Amino acid sequence: MSTVLTKDISSEIGICTLREPTPRFNAETLAAFEETKAIMRGEIPAKRYKTHELKEVWKELLED
Repeated sequence: MSTVLTKDISSEIGICTLREPTPRFNAETLAAFEETKAIMRGEIPAKRYKTHELKEVWKELLED
């Protein structure tokens, strides 16, 4: 992770400080990205549903 150089606006003399950048995505989102990439590589089978299985799809979505 890289650091970002920022100007401290609370002082009049312009002291520069280093701070860690705010993460763009949380851990759960990053894990979903990795799972998606694994599915695209064929490492994890994608879930597939038929139209008559809509109730099962909603049940699985609401369980997470």
